[in-house]
Amino acid sequence: MNSRSIALILGAIAWVGVAHGQAGRGRGGGLPGATPEQTQAVADMNAALAAQSSAVTAARSELTAVTFSPVKDDAAIKAAVEKLRTAEIALATKRAEEFAKLQASPNKLSPGQIAALIAAGGNPAAGRGGRGGAPAGGGAPPAGRGN
Repeated sequence: MNSRSIALILGAIAWVGVAHGQAGRGRGGGLPGATPEQTQAVADMNAALAAQSSAVTAARSELTAVTFSPVKDDAAIKAAVEKLRTAEIALATKRAEEFAKLQASPNKLSPGQIAALIAAGGNPAAGRGGRGGAPAGGGAPPAGRGN
């Protein structure tokens, strides 16, 4: 798979997420009709992406830092963008590999489950919060909500 194909896939996934807005968020998330084995297989797939996900997060943080630096540094911005691009491609490639393994297994997801996985940003078990829930980044619920 070449870089252009990966970029198109990433764009499509991002578009689906934006188009669905809040789809898959709130209480009761997860994949519709998933067996416990399918749920575990998706969790295992996401665990296999930890290193690449961390690299994307670090690269995104670096880009943010150089973007808001007191002195504009075009070379640093370009380098940070390239680092983020490389990290995103590595994550997308690994995600595609792990998803192909999942789909080749007895725990293959249905088209509806795949749509729900995409709408949940690839991690339906993350629990994106919702009324009374914890914020997407974890931590305590907002004041006056929950508990």
